[in-house]
Amino acid sequence: MSSRRERMLDLTERTIAQGVQMRIGRLQTEDDRLEGPTLTLDGRQLVDFGSCSYLALNRDPRLKEAAKEAIERYGTSHSSSPMYTSVGLYGSLERRLERIVGAPVAVAPTTTLAHLAALPALAGTDDLVLLDQYSHASLRLAADVLRGQGVQVQMIHHNDVAALRRRLEERSADFSKIWYAADGLYSMFGDYAPADRIAPLLDEFPGFHVYYDEAHSFGWRGRNGRGYVLDTVPWHPRMIIVAGLSKSFAANGAVLAFGTEELHRRVVYCGSSFTFSGPVQIGSLGAAIASAELHLTSEHQELQSQLTHRIDTARALLAESGLPIMRQDQSPIWFVKVGRVGDAVQL
Repeated sequence: MSSRRERMLDLTERTIAQGVQMRIGRLQTEDDRLEGPTLTLDGRQLVDFGSCSYLALNRDPRLKEAAKEAIERYGTSHSSSPMYTSVGLYGSLERRLERIVGAPVAVAPTTTLAHLAALPALAGTDDLVLLDQYSHASLRLAADVLRGQGVQVQMIHHNDVAALRRRLEERSADFSKIWYAADGLYSMFGDYAPADRIAPLLDEFPGFHVYYDEAHSFGWRGRNGRGYVLDTVPWHPRMIIVAGLSKSFAANGAVLAFGTEELHRRVVYCGSSFTFSGPVQIGSLGAAIASAELHLTSEHQELQSQLTHRIDTARALLAESGLPIMRQDQSPIWFVKVGRVGDAVQL
């Protein structure tokens, strides 16, 4: 008799296989160059509504030139764990990112590896981890690792601050720390975490820690692109933010930002990804530095303003058309309720 996990994997595989067969998944572009917001698939030129490069910096010539210059100077890769040696581009990028977020930072190869470095190094068997039910798959993967290490992990209803408060009131005496892990901007519905209502709980409960995945709002939201959470609440010593650099920031890698230097040191020295994983690739470091420099200029504010105008236009047109969208938040992510899988495939 197959396990529940095997049945779920079989269902997922069949669904994806159907999408591949119908030519709506795992496609490769046929363009010799990508110059604008279109892709050529099966001989048809289509507008790409799936891009996460919200400011279109992935086509900015300054980022491309910076990537090429970095490769010319340092080669295509520096094949060493950053625990031992890393090229000076790492320090250049981290200094600029610290100016953006206003806190100690570390750069990791991907958001997933950042979570796998940070959470197992921070949460122990005396702790409880509460995971928002709609949190990103990369956070769920890190949660699975925590469970394997004997850490208690529990799901909590999406954005339910009242339920979070009840858990803190009921369980704080039973655990050394209680962690709440959530997305800042959720990648499915395009809604935000209630950061302004969660922040007061940090002062009320001394063992409470908050861990935000800001992959989708970092770069386009907030002053210098510091993201939704830091645009909404100030830094707290028991807050950690992880953001990807491959979406709006238009490079690769991830940044971890910490409320204290002690948290920063624990993750950088003890996080497995910082010891056993390879570095961010040279070209990506060069592009990320150029992107960070742009984020620290007034030009970034102009790009933000243009994106905000596009978002507001989309919101108005969606409301005018009567399309059944899940949320009307001011974000570049929209979830349209279609119905059955067959209807979605037709759309």
